[in-house]
Amino acid sequence: MQKLKLNFNQMPDQPPRLAGWLLLLAGVFLLGEMSFSYIKLQRERSELNKEIVTYKIHLDMSHKETPRQQYAEADFDEAKKIIKRLSTPWESFIKGLESISSKKVAVLSIEPDMQAGLLRLEGEAKDYPSVLTFITQLRETKPFSKVFLSRHEYKRDDPQHPVVFTISMHWVKTS
Repeated sequence: MQKLKLNFNQMPDQPPRLAGWLLLLAGVFLLGEMSFSYIKLQRERSELNKEIVTYKIHLDMSHKETPRQQYAEADFDEAKKIIKRLSTPWESFIKGLESISSKKVAVLSIEPDMQAGLLRLEGEAKDYPSVLTFITQLRETKPFSKVFLSRHEYKRDDPQHPVVFTISMHWVKTS
């Protein structure tokens, strides 16, 4: 008895098929493309990790939920103060102050109290009548009201004896 050879891949008396070789070639090409893509993604991942470390960004992946930020009443009060300070009509205040021209009076500091709508001006004048004239001009200027002299004092150590003064006033918001 002769041995029987069975070949299920090739039909007898037919040349080997080209389709099998093409499929093998396509598989090798796809394997190479997957390898190239994998290497590229790993490179991008390592660059992102370096960027995270550089910018000190910490990602906490262990928690499923992020905790909600809790704000205290003090935070809201501080935010309201900032909003009020930003919405203050500084332009009308500065224009009103600049409209008063006096060569004998110098304003040294301005301290606003946003809560009460008060302004405190500290300055220096050549003499006491110049301070009174400055107060009168402030009373007649549009954004200011309730202008009064809080404190005044002569500088004794200066040979010209100027007057150092503090003026308190309200200012009215004008549209």
